[in-house]
Order: sequence, then C-alpha cells, then structure tokens
Amino acid sequence: MAKSTIALFISLFAGIVVLFQSAFIVDEREQALVFQLGQLKGVRADAGLHFKVPFLQQVEMLEKRIMSMDNPATEAFEVDQRRLLVDSFTRYRIVDPLKRYQAARDDRLAQSLLSQAVNSAVKEVIARETMQAVVSGQRVEMMERIRAIADKKVQKYGMEIVDVRLKRVDLPLQNSQAIFQRMESERQREAAEERAVGQRDAIKIKADADRQVAVLVADAEKLAQIIRGEADGKATKIFAEAFGKDEEFFEFYRTMQAYRKALGKDDTSLVLSPDSDFFKLFINSKGQ
Repeated sequence: MAKSTIALFISLFAGIVVLFQSAFIVDEREQALVFQLGQLKGVRADAGLHFKVPFLQQVEMLEKRIMSMDNPATEAFEVDQRRLLVDSFTRYRIVDPLKRYQAARDDRLAQSLLSQAVNSAVKEVIARETMQAVVSGQRVEMMERIRAIADKKVQKYGMEIVDVRLKRVDLPLQNSQAIFQRMESERQREAAEERAVGQRDAIKIKADADRQVAVLVADAEKLAQIIRGEADGKATKIFAEAFGKDEEFFEFYRTMQAYRKALGKDDTSLVLSPDSDFFKLFINSKGQ
C-alpha cells in the first residue's frame, strides 16, 4: 500500500513537471519560436496556451510590439558635396519571426542590420537634396522617402520599419567653424560698406549744410548792406534838409560829434592852438 502511494505521488509529480515543461503561454504582445536541438520547428504568433515536447524543445520569445532604436550618427553629403552629420531614430516591428531569426539570432545583431539599412537610406536621400531642403519644411517628405527605402532593405530580415525621424542635422565642427568665419567676414564687409556709405552721406550733408549757410549769410549781408545804404541815404537826406533850414545848428551838431569822437576817451591828448577853430565853442563871448 505504501509503495503504491509513493509511486502515485511520483507519477503525479512527474506528470506535473512534464505538464509545466510542455506548456507555455504566448502573451498578446509577443510571438514565440519553438526550437528542437537548435533547429526551428515552428512559430506561435497567436496569444494563448501552447504546447511543446518537454525537455526536447525550447521556446524563444520575440516582441510583436513596435520598438524604437536610436541610430548611430552618420555622415552624409548633400547635392553640393557639403558634409552633414545626421542623427536619427527608427521605429520598427518584427513581421516575420522566422526570417528575423535566420537573419539575426539576437536583438543586438538585428538592430545593427537596421542601423545599416537606415543610414544607407539617409545617405541615398540626402545626396539628392540641397542644404536648404534638408533643414526646411521638406524634411517630412524626405523622412518618408528614407523610411520607404530602408523598409525595402529590411524586409528580407523579417522586419518592417514603421517610421524614421531625423533628430539632428548639423555641419561637422570644422565645417561649422569655416562657415562661421565666412559669415563673420561677410558681416564685416557689409559693415564696412555701410560705414563708407554713411561717411559719404555725412560729407554730402555737411557740404550741403555749409553751402546753405554760406548762401544764407551772403543773402543776410546783402540785405544788411541794402538796409544800411537806405538808412545812410535817409540820414544824409535828413542832414541835408536840416542844414538847409538852420546852418548854425547843423554846424553846432557836427562840432559836438567831433568833440565826442575826439574827447570821448580818457587817454585822449590834443595839442592845438588856443585860437583854433576846433575850440571855438569853448571860448566865451570875451574871447577867453
């Protein structure tokens, strides 16, 4: 009785072990490859419970979901043979597990094949584009062409490229420095031209201003001379009329003007004869 009980437990345990070794579950996000002694025996892409030969067959799971991968930066030449540094990433999925396993037995090798295909497509597309097209709004259409070319290259590996995006497109450092120096030289040349134009305009404006000042001064002097001439004429006329009316008063007035001009300063010294006509207004009626 005891031996039969032990045998029953052993059989039950062995059955459980065999069941666990023969059954496996495929998640809806995965797909399974069944191997026997290193040889591929089948693909289980449907989600659910599946069975295999225990201890003899092994199962390897592959992703069914869309995966992302950063591609190593690569150098490409645009249509004018200017070198560009391109950094991109790829979204892909496995559509044929058998081809994928035959082409690459691990994810690292598969991603290496993907990177080679994408970078080759990047170089092929950029070689037909100008710098302006690469950095402008045409990039969306260009990325779609890269995806289509790369997808054709990886179909033989059992993979499908869903999307390719260019994260960064730059000039290499030495090219950037050369372009910066060229831009700096161009800006300096433009600044020199602007300064030269400004100096030319300044000289022109100054010369025009000087000419206008000279014209205004000449016109003012001319007008002043005309006014002074008219005033002198009126003064002479008034004096003539006054002289004609009262000769003694006119003589007295002119003599006073002469005194003011001759004796108006403190340091004036005159040596004249006392009986000079110049002093006739200083002599009283007694001759003193």
